[in-house]
Amino acid sequence: MMTTEQSRKFFQEYAQALSKNKSEATLDKYIADERLIEHIHMFDAAFPNYQLIPKDIVVEGNKVALRATVAGEHKGELFGIAPTGQKVSVDGLILYELANNKIVNHWMQFDTMSMMQQINSVPAPASE
Repeated sequence: MMTTEQSRKFFQEYAQALSKNKSEATLDKYIADERLIEHIHMFDAAFPNYQLIPKDIVVEGNKVALRATVAGEHKGELFGIAPTGQKVSVDGLILYELANNKIVNHWMQFDTMSMMQQINSVPAPASE
């Protein structure tokens, strides 16, 4: 199991690498969780070069909790929705599990409704 300090260092390197490029080489170097790789591919196709902007990072042993904002521009199909060109900024939480200098599991929750409203896929709530 990775120590808290090893996990912190690994995660900082991962976040910096991912913000620069999401190539197969980068993903393979840091991620063993196939579902996370698929998720990154799907969102990078819909929001090319999106940024994961950390707000809070909490590390304990081999777990990293991240509160972050994802920002990008809707330039590719997402869930069957054609590109809108809309800029999005969506808040969320991710918990990563690390082992042997790789992400081996993750749990993610983002404000999907807000994202869908920002790309004009669902109506925004009526203002009073």
